[in-house]
Amino acid sequence: MVPIGWLQFWLFSGIAILFFISLIRALMRRTPDSGGRREGKSRVGIIIQSISFFFAGFGGVRPELPLFSPASLAGAVAVLLLMGGAVYLFVASSSALGKNWSLEARMRTDHQLVRDGPYARVRHPIYLGMLLFLLGLAVAFGHWLQLAFALPLFLAGTAIRTRLEDRLLESQFGPEFRDYAQATPALIPRLR
Repeated sequence: MVPIGWLQFWLFSGIAILFFISLIRALMRRTPDSGGRREGKSRVGIIIQSISFFFAGFGGVRPELPLFSPASLAGAVAVLLLMGGAVYLFVASSSALGKNWSLEARMRTDHQLVRDGPYARVRHPIYLGMLLFLLGLAVAFGHWLQLAFALPLFLAGTAIRTRLEDRLLESQFGPEFRDYAQATPALIPRLR
């Protein structure tokens, strides 16, 4: 556990609340499924990702840094960038998906292949946002050691979910999805 400043802790807390408000709002906007197929195995990925967040947040917090020390300010800027990116990616991605958005992998009968907004750069931007949230959590709490356990777990859970979602999309959209997948990375955008 690394010493932190109160500023990074409170920034994380405030932005995390915005993230969860955005999540609740997206859940409330969902429309009923129109038939389609579900992939229940995606719940395994959700559980593994959730455990990774537990590991990243587990342990005490040492807010000992002076408020305006360089280390405290650097931590606050890192939290602001990571968490701001997490909220932006979630809001922009769930908005771009519209009625296609869901917690678990599923395919609606009227599903559309979304390729604009954040989906123009990565196929799974919500998971990239979750990765930024995980990193923001570790930085905000000073839990660098816990991140050594949390990050591989998160990536394993994400791999399960992305494979299942990609498989569903390929079965629905065939060559159109394969072209998209070949041109667009799964999680980390290419530098241009």
